[in-house]
Amino acid sequence: MRLLIEKIHSDAEARLVLPPGTHPAKEVARYKKFLMIETHRLRMRHRAGGPGREICRARAEVLDLLLGHILNGLEAVSTTPSPNYALVAIGGYGRGELNPYSDVDIMFLHGGDSISRTKPPAFTELLTGGLLWDIGLRVGASVRNIDDCVKVANGDMQSKTSLIEARLIRGDEKLFNDMQKAVVAKCVKGHEDEYIAARIEDQSARRTKYGNSPLMQEPNVKNGCGGLRDYQNLLWMAFFKYRSRTLEDLEAQQLIGAHERRQLDAAYGFLLWVRNELHYYVDRPLDVLSKSVQPAIAHNLGYTDRSPSRRLEAFMGDYYRHARQVYLITRTLEQRLALLPQPKRIPSLRQFLRRRRERASHVFDGFKFVDGQVFAASNRIFKDQPRRLMRAFRYAQQRGLVLHPDLAQLIRQQLDLVDSEFRRDAHVHQTFLEILAQRGNVAPSLRAMHELGLLGRYLPSFGKLTCMVQHEFFHQYTADEHTLVCLEKLDKLAGAQEAGLAPYAEIFQKLERPYVLYLALLFHDAGKANSGGNHAENGGRIAIAVAKRLGLDAATTHTLHLIIRRHLEMALISQRRDLDDPAVIRAFAALIETQEHLNMLTLHTLADSMATSDKLWNGFKDTLLWSLHHKTRQTLAGETEFIRANERQREALAGEVRSLMPATFKEDELQGHLAMMPTRYFELRGARDILADLGLVHRFMHHQLAEEADPLAPVISWHHERDRGYSQAKICSWDRHGLFSKIAGAFTAAGLNILSAEIFTREDSIVIDAFYVVDAATGLLVDRDARERFEKLLHQTLTADLDLGWLIRKLKPLQPIYTPNAGERLPTVIRFENEPSRNRTIIDVETEDRVGLLYALSQELSEMSLDISLAKICTEKGAAMDSFYISGPDDGKVDDPVRQGEIDSRLRAAIQKLG
Repeated sequence: MRLLIEKIHSDAEARLVLPPGTHPAKEVARYKKFLMIETHRLRMRHRAGGPGREICRARAEVLDLLLGHILNGLEAVSTTPSPNYALVAIGGYGRGELNPYSDVDIMFLHGGDSISRTKPPAFTELLTGGLLWDIGLRVGASVRNIDDCVKVANGDMQSKTSLIEARLIRGDEKLFNDMQKAVVAKCVKGHEDEYIAARIEDQSARRTKYGNSPLMQEPNVKNGCGGLRDYQNLLWMAFFKYRSRTLEDLEAQQLIGAHERRQLDAAYGFLLWVRNELHYYVDRPLDVLSKSVQPAIAHNLGYTDRSPSRRLEAFMGDYYRHARQVYLITRTLEQRLALLPQPKRIPSLRQFLRRRRERASHVFDGFKFVDGQVFAASNRIFKDQPRRLMRAFRYAQQRGLVLHPDLAQLIRQQLDLVDSEFRRDAHVHQTFLEILAQRGNVAPSLRAMHELGLLGRYLPSFGKLTCMVQHEFFHQYTADEHTLVCLEKLDKLAGAQEAGLAPYAEIFQKLERPYVLYLALLFHDAGKANSGGNHAENGGRIAIAVAKRLGLDAATTHTLHLIIRRHLEMALISQRRDLDDPAVIRAFAALIETQEHLNMLTLHTLADSMATSDKLWNGFKDTLLWSLHHKTRQTLAGETEFIRANERQREALAGEVRSLMPATFKEDELQGHLAMMPTRYFELRGARDILADLGLVHRFMHHQLAEEADPLAPVISWHHERDRGYSQAKICSWDRHGLFSKIAGAFTAAGLNILSAEIFTREDSIVIDAFYVVDAATGLLVDRDARERFEKLLHQTLTADLDLGWLIRKLKPLQPIYTPNAGERLPTVIRFENEPSRNRTIIDVETEDRVGLLYALSQELSEMSLDISLAKICTEKGAAMDSFYISGPDDGKVDDPVRQGEIDSRLRAAIQKLG
């Protein structure tokens, strides 16, 4: 660092000293060259492994020298004597921490009440002459006296924070010191509690905005949980509380341990290093470490494994570990700084604990419970009896308390007590299972255990998930954080009263062994830590080993193994299979065996889905999940009951539709419509939906009778689902070969994106298809122009010869939502299944979404004389996961491997053509 600064100073002396009488405004090229050379020097030093702090401080030094020399030049040619003033760096520049494109904020502090406008001092020319702009600097500047500083600082928290970080660049040192004293006396002293409360509130809002976790898939390096701002926030509050400015000051006051201080220092330096690279890589200020830039950032920072995946895992693993340390340690210290009363004399940790003990009434099992917190009565509490490590969390759970930060630190320091003997201890197993048995109150305990490192030490199979990168594009958390969020989602079901969650809450309350479900969620992704293989299968094997160590009986072990091994099945079947097919329901019921397993798997699926991403679960998927649960429950109770229930449901719906039906509709229309629709129609359609469909068919049949009408023309109705963010288009027409492909192509050519589709064909060959669509360019509801464009295209393609493929190829490609990592793509996967359906083959296609994908796939199937009787369309975050129920020319399954290979090849070729 010293040599780097010496080189910068030497270069400044050689390049920035002006010849006598030269005005700085004439030397723009000189200043630009100096800035360019030093910027390049810092970039090269960074690329050579320069620490984050070093580069940031060196950049601040470059600007100090540049601004100082410009001021010298202005003063040398000025005819107006300058008043006493100080050039002051504030904000991040004041801290001496400037990332490559960080904001540069300066203040000219003067001693007078005002500055003459007729004879302005030299430094004002620096602000008004455009010189800094011409050089290429974007500087935020202000001119104030001491009274102005006090007024501004007391105006808002951010300005106050900026001024307490002020640093003198050049000028009147006494004036600067007087300003600092005034700010402390009038803006800090007496305002401590107010400032800290505002900081904590701001901290909470910021963390909530950026995901409330340091383990986000695309973290914000500056403002996210565990980011740079968390560290800085700690120091700001520490200054107000204890007038300490550094971590070393906090360590000297025994408010932080040496180990914690070293961890925070290392983590902060790492984050600055990453942010430097982010700025250099994109040549602009950037704080979000998005998936698209992560591989390049990793490579540039020296993570050079040949595999992009391993390179990414190594880099992001390090990032998550450092961000997690910042988050956990600063959060612990916030409790001390913000919640404890200001002491007249700062106590040591030992004195603090003694005072707390004096206020406690009694000791229980080595613990004291005071003011909503659990304390240790002695620092030997765990060494005397290691089992207490687990009991501490049980006591906190039972009493609704939290561990005091010092007890938490004591646990963290004594994790070596969690050895093989501890892991085999039956008493510890029992305590842990008691924690898991507290329906609705498990997640806080397990999160606390994980944050202190106990959970991973006690259960190494879970510990391997810590900060583990998940390559699945739809996951927003690391593997361990996803698991903890799953547990939180399950907890919330215990007392849920919302209409959408109440049925699940009822199931949850009936579980006889809730701890098994919590244990299943805890380990459902443990198999991801094993290289290769199906993670659900791997997880099932891990579950058996864990169950054996915890002493679970054979029946419980079987249940745990089954739930983990099958934890993906229910979401897949509900969203991508024909729930009207009894064979599908019977096969699923055979997999899960019992009603208890069904209840557990339903709750597991809901919690897992909601915790994967807060944007991917919706009412449509909920309806499908609940429908699968309902039908499977009836199947498990007996096939005849299932059939009778369907009949009762159809009769009830008919009665409700009849009560809503206008007089212009006849009873035989209703009866005929209901008799000709498949069973799954009544699972997905309510009474009002059925009435709307009946009205659509009514219009279509009248259209057939009109002399001037084309019988091949469709009838279309639109409905906006504003709460769900999409438009529904219902299309009624005659069934014909390739109909689905033509409809899909018309949507694409009209600039609309299909989110999902429901295909229903009556026995009289009248089709009622529902498509859920959005504007492809904006993602918003479909406007009138787009509706009219689609209707025109569909009419033309169904009644005349229209080349939809040519129209689609003309479309301007849109930026895809899914952005692959460098060297990686989302692979295309095509699977054939014949078992789930009696007379149809299911083709599952998973690939990156592309303009015209659904049209290309359905057209290819049509050209191979394959009939699509059902399609499950799912597009999430730029990935298409579509399932087609097809039959061959003989109306049977496609089970010939050679024929399947031909279909596979042609579908892949169709996808490849799309680019």
